[in-house]
Amino acid sequence: MSLLPSSVRAMTDRHRRRKAKQARRDAQRARKRRADTGSEPPPGDPQQDPISALSPWSFLVFASKQVEAAKPDPLANFRSHQEDPIDIDYLIKSLVDDPDPGSASVVALFAELLDGELQLRCREALNAYNGPLVPWVTALRDVDVYRAVRLTHVLGDFDQILIGARLADGQEATCAVWVDHLVESEIANAALFVVTIDDALDKLFGPDLTAIDMSLADARAWIEYGLKRTFVFRETATWPDCRPLVQWLVGRLPDGGDLHQSPIWGRDASSALFDEFFASEAGAVFDSRDHRYLLQELTESGTADPLRWSAARVENVLESPLSEGDHPLKVLLDVPDLLRAYIPFAHERSGIREGLTARALATLDRAEVDRRSA
Repeated sequence: MSLLPSSVRAMTDRHRRRKAKQARRDAQRARKRRADTGSEPPPGDPQQDPISALSPWSFLVFASKQVEAAKPDPLANFRSHQEDPIDIDYLIKSLVDDPDPGSASVVALFAELLDGELQLRCREALNAYNGPLVPWVTALRDVDVYRAVRLTHVLGDFDQILIGARLADGQEATCAVWVDHLVESEIANAALFVVTIDDALDKLFGPDLTAIDMSLADARAWIEYGLKRTFVFRETATWPDCRPLVQWLVGRLPDGGDLHQSPIWGRDASSALFDEFFASEAGAVFDSRDHRYLLQELTESGTADPLRWSAARVENVLESPLSEGDHPLKVLLDVPDLLRAYIPFAHERSGIREGLTARALATLDRAEVDRRSA
């Protein structure tokens, strides 16, 4: 049921019909001009449509953005920008009313990225269309998603999963998906680079990162799990606009992969680590049962790795509702000092470089300054 008044809907429909009619007239005039100059292409030649001149991957990115914008968005009021998406219903109607290779190719492209009722309607309209399509659109289902590489950060906060894909005509692209392990392995960002996966690795690789080839099935499992997580509001220059494109590429991967596993520390290993810390000069001042319980809870935060602490993880801990636990207030007030003593101890044992340790400690210092100035 439309929320627009009937008079407005009627005006909108008339406007669309006029635009479609004008577009047909313009096309007819253009064909006549080409015929007069002897440059008329063969009737129904899909290569003459503007879509055929565009980069396939660029058009896929554009279509993904339109498909995502057409979805109901409960967080729309929080988005930094709002754009009117393409009216997919109108695209389908245009194909039915005035079939041509250009509109059919656009509908076929959207049919790849859509799901549910709109996808079915696109495919029904295409089934009734008997003409040609732009070749690269026809070959979309033959895309070869052939390699997955994981860039893992030494602190374990995130993984960047790179997926190498190749269209039937050989054009390659790499989809990079950022998985945030501080927040339930949610997808924090994703983007498409129109380069080979080797070139993308050269572009994205940096200090503190390790590149590991992963199975295609595992890549699918990790990304699909992350796509289901929506704990944090996310918006970047490319996310969530490219979500439909990510889903389309991941859907070409085999299933049956293993999910990401957080570090698992047994009770004995944790107890031995804490014994060592509280026996050290830095930890001895906190050697009480209450502080031990508090440290246990702190190390179970974020990535749950007791030996690796990023600035982001420290910030999350300081903002977390630890007061919901049974910790005495005087012990909770020791959280910054406890972490300031524990993080260098932990990083020394895990071989984390001093620069990363300094960043984590600087976060504690800034929080202390903010607390005093509040």
